Amino acid sequence: MVAIRGVVVSKQLVYDPAGTRYVKIDIIEEKELPGPVAAFSAQDEQAAQLMREVMPLVTQIVRSLPFGGGKITVPRVTLWLTDEELEIYGDIDVGDVVAIQVEGGTVTIKPES
Repeated sequence: MVAIRGVVVSKQLVYDPAGTRYVKIDIIEEKELPGPVAAFSAQDEQAAQLMREVMPLVTQIVRSLPFGGGKITVPRVTLWLTDEELEIYGDIDVGDVVAIQVEGGTVTIKPES
């Protein structure tokens, strides 16, 4: 089983060419931003030691930058639900956290408890 923690980032009304009304719901996964990668030669031990000392500071600075707070977002699921289907699913809004489970060919999306 695969479990994904998703966040609803968009909810909008759309119509198909026949005039059927749908609610489009976009769900993303937030992942930690990988730290900066330093390339240095193993031959220069002094440079290697300096990089080991500086990298934690550089990582903290990158994570504190305003673009995402050290996280990246990955689109995971887009749901297209009719009004009736949305009523059966229940209330869902932007900012809600959902649990996405994939197991044996079945995808389950439910509010995180």
